[in-house]
Amino acid sequence: MAADLPEKTEWRGKSGAQEHFFCMTAEPGASFEAELRSLMDRYRELGGGGEDEFLLRFHVSDPVRQSETLRRMAGERNSYVSVVGQPPANGARVALEAWHIGGMLEKRRKEDQWGTVVTARRPHYRLFLAGRKETSAPDSHGQMREEFRWLDRAAAAQGGTVPELVHRTWIYCRDIDNNYRGLVEGRNECFGRYGLTPESHFIASTGIEGCTETPGRLLHMDSLGIVGLKPGQVRYMEAPDYLSPTHLYRVAFERGARIVYGDRSHYFLSGTASIDAQGNIVHPGDVARQTDRTLENMNALMERSGGSLCDLKQAVVYLRDWADRETVSRRLMESPLAAVPHLLLKAPVCRPGWLVEIDGIAVNGAGDGAFAPL
Repeated sequence: MAADLPEKTEWRGKSGAQEHFFCMTAEPGASFEAELRSLMDRYRELGGGGEDEFLLRFHVSDPVRQSETLRRMAGERNSYVSVVGQPPANGARVALEAWHIGGMLEKRRKEDQWGTVVTARRPHYRLFLAGRKETSAPDSHGQMREEFRWLDRAAAAQGGTVPELVHRTWIYCRDIDNNYRGLVEGRNECFGRYGLTPESHFIASTGIEGCTETPGRLLHMDSLGIVGLKPGQVRYMEAPDYLSPTHLYRVAFERGARIVYGDRSHYFLSGTASIDAQGNIVHPGDVARQTDRTLENMNALMERSGGSLCDLKQAVVYLRDWADRETVSRRLMESPLAAVPHLLLKAPVCRPGWLVEIDGIAVNGAGDGAFAPL
């Protein structure tokens, strides 16, 4: 990856509101402990780890062996910490991404044997991140249903339901070539239970290869919810002339979700790949051109929602084959993502023909005065 790639970016509103985003990858060649220590030192030097830390996600090469050391070195944190087995593509053992939200009135972390919920209270809204700890079902279909049943309880504790409150999920699937179908079927069943349809819309999501420290666990889901939104604040991102609705190939998630506040908009771009308006893979076997088409699709989604790729504050790039890392990195450095902190990880996409997938978070000042500011 290019040496001049930024590792931190920020959004500042006219009223002084701030958000900070970090994407940082360790330098390869040392032990896990040494790489992690150096990475965390850099993170702190850039201003990471303070009370405004909302999300801290680690991507590691061997979570079974490394998670205990990571927990010890990261220490007790009042933020949502996620650990995913997705090796950095540069050969390092650990990378991190983080999201900081300034001006929280209160932040609470509740953890028990079933899962973790971190709540950030703002003057008009309450944001929460939630993740289940354990699973008991033997297959990905059952584990996906368990994830949503637990999320039902987490949403109820926040005063609402999953369809009302949850607007972004990240689903990590062990051995995705074998277990993705069960994930899709389990999620489709849950969305059917909620009464969600293409017309009512689904939830923005990334479903990608990734594992936890528990070998028998086939799925893990991180979920973002928001309490206090009014009708019209959630706007679904679409660009049907570029990439098809997902239901055309029998999966259920939104291409992205824009959350409009009085002072800003958040854009949560789902995992996006080289796909066309009919749901076909574009440029099979050509990772460079797939990267270009993926960026075109992302830009179309952003432009049709009042933004652009220049509004991206962080991105995660998933590669099926890390031998493609230099080719993909060069393409990214010729695009707006050259100015955006991003990670390159080895994490196969749900279809073998897709060689690269990208998701991200964007923020801009395109708010709507009809709503309260964040």
